[in-house]
Amino acid sequence: MKKIFIIAALVLAATLNLSAQNYWKNEIGISYGFGALTDVSSSYLKGIFSGKQTNYIGAFGAEYFYRPKSALGVGVVGTFSTCKWNEIDKASTKYFSIMPAVKYNWLNRDHFSMYSKLALGVLIGIDSGDHNDKTKAALSWQASAVGAEYGSAFRGFVELGFGEQGILIAGLRYKF
Repeated sequence: MKKIFIIAALVLAATLNLSAQNYWKNEIGISYGFGALTDVSSSYLKGIFSGKQTNYIGAFGAEYFYRPKSALGVGVVGTFSTCKWNEIDKASTKYFSIMPAVKYNWLNRDHFSMYSKLALGVLIGIDSGDHNDKTKAALSWQASAVGAEYGSAFRGFVELGFGEQGILIAGLRYKF
């Protein structure tokens, strides 16, 4: 019984990565996301209800995280996206968001990690067109339940979530 307890404790320690390893303190990343909140609300819903043809390019993102602990990162996420309406109106909306964020790595390995991320901030929408120029602000957020990254200092990553960065997000990250 004592041996089983010791083996279980060793397996648990290896799984949770409890050793005192050096870890990256900073990380920066760029991303592209499909199915962002502005994509759903502007491109699809407004297009359906107004009968206008829309064109959405997706959400481009940039992020920075500082890690006070190996599993916890705090930082900021920014996104840019645009939605163009039908060619007759020549109208479009550009969306910019800035969101403070927290990221928790629940699996850390030398070349692979898995994490969850939550961000909450402000979205600025700038409408432009022949007769409709205005700026509006709204609540912006991103909740990524599962993210995975692979590599050493340069890492590729994918995330599944919902919000201003998208439902499916992919990108590159540099840790230093």
